[in-house]
Amino acid sequence: MRSTLLATIAALGLVGCVGGISSEGGDPLDSPDGDGNDNGDNPAGSDLSAAKMLYDTTVHSIMVAKCTGGACHADTSTGATLTRFVASDAAKGWQTATNYTALVGNFASSAAPILTKVKAGGTLGHQGKTYTTDEETKITAWLNKEVELRNGQTSTPPPPPGGGGPETLSAATERVLSEFAGCMTKTDFDAANMAQAWGGMQAQNNQECDNCHATGAEGFVASRLSSQFWNIFSNKKYYFLQYMTVDLTMGAAAAKVVINTTSFRGVATAQDPHREHPTFNPTNNQGMNALNNFYNRTTAKKTAGTCGAPRPLQN
Repeated sequence: MRSTLLATIAALGLVGCVGGISSEGGDPLDSPDGDGNDNGDNPAGSDLSAAKMLYDTTVHSIMVAKCTGGACHADTSTGATLTRFVASDAAKGWQTATNYTALVGNFASSAAPILTKVKAGGTLGHQGKTYTTDEETKITAWLNKEVELRNGQTSTPPPPPGGGGPETLSAATERVLSEFAGCMTKTDFDAANMAQAWGGMQAQNNQECDNCHATGAEGFVASRLSSQFWNIFSNKKYYFLQYMTVDLTMGAAAAKVVINTTSFRGVATAQDPHREHPTFNPTNNQGMNALNNFYNRTTAKKTAGTCGAPRPLQN
């Protein structure tokens, strides 16, 4: 794409029990979103070639070394894990990686599972895998470039009054996610009918979301059991970011949580890497109606100033 179109962040890391990557050729930079897809995850319409170069030259080799052993995350893996975000063809590595919200979140280093899932395990890492300081630095630099370009925030904002450095996009992401979490309540979650709406939502061939995702399989949670659904959704950043994301297009100071419509668009319309996911209408469905209801109830509390204290989501 080298500069054009659209709106908000990422493609879900769920594959509705099955999934795959297209083998079609073409330069992903020439696609509508500039990353091989058309789901609106490059709202600024930026040329993403600088971010792609960082991934290609500094990050892909880390992913191959850390994430492809056994039945893990290679696109050729045959195990139960269906978040296959490491392309065996290095030329497709960046395109494959950036189309998994389960890997990149909203591209902010404070929220991207490529970092948070590994760091959450402390010295044990994720499945025994950890990053060196140098590897973490390279991944962070790549994510910073992605989030800057995709949100059109490539210039450094002026320092705030009273001194101190300007808030980074990553820090702003963590701040507004924590504030939003402090406003969420299970009462509103139930009043919006989130559990029944998402757990029982039907896609193609009458497949229902909780057939595959009741306990969080394939990086997405949707269950008719309200407490089970709520406990995962309201606490785990990895799962929360499938439903919500952070709009950073107006800069860090104006950052806000929004519904992650682009994540559902990619899955609903079977875009890569979700070619085999059952299709459904991405905007007009019972799940999105419930999500909008819950979002409106939560933001009303924020507007009224009746939220609880900010609550960081768990990595």
